[in-house]
Amino acid sequence: MPAPTLVASLTQHLRQVRHQLAPLDLDALARQSGFLRRTPRKISMLDLVLALLALEVECCLSLERVAAVIGLAAGTSYSKQALHQRLTDRIERFVAQVAVALFGQLSHASDLQGGLQPFPRVLLHDSTTQALPEHLATVFPGSSNQRSRRQAAVKVQLIGDLREGTVQHLSLSSFRRNDQSAAPDILEIVRPGDLILRDLGYWALHVFESLLLKGAF
Repeated sequence: MPAPTLVASLTQHLRQVRHQLAPLDLDALARQSGFLRRTPRKISMLDLVLALLALEVECCLSLERVAAVIGLAAGTSYSKQALHQRLTDRIERFVAQVAVALFGQLSHASDLQGGLQPFPRVLLHDSTTQALPEHLATVFPGSSNQRSRRQAAVKVQLIGDLREGTVQHLSLSSFRRNDQSAAPDILEIVRPGDLILRDLGYWALHVFESLLLKGAF
């Protein structure tokens, strides 16, 4: 696809996502996470999130590519050096809070309000895996490979409260720590009356027993 066509397609996608993000107070979420400490002078939080969402379908990213798309979303130039300075644990917390806040919009839907009303918190627990450069395999080993080439991948575990739109737990581990191994993570934050939503990958009878004892659903 020619470069101008790629830019036009990406620009149209950014417009659609911007409309979906409009109800969120991204500046407030950024300050809550510690990522934003003063009024942004060049790249707004909306433009930053727009760019990250636009890049979600790309499997191989470089700082230069990410910075270029952020600049496209903001209508300005943005260097990879400037981006590198912002890559701290604060941006991890900010992006996680944005994700949970988007899910949290579901709790305001009229057909869900009645069903969620009895529960003080609705905890959604899920994970995702992201491939990493090969040299990180000693820290984040990936799946087993019969070939000599090492693989690296990080597993992200996220627990968010859908009613409040807040992050309750966020952890990084290697690909080899599967969801069943991460099932007990919920026990650190669960409270009586909580509703927990997880898929079958987190099935562990001893965790179910502990949740019942704590009065969760």
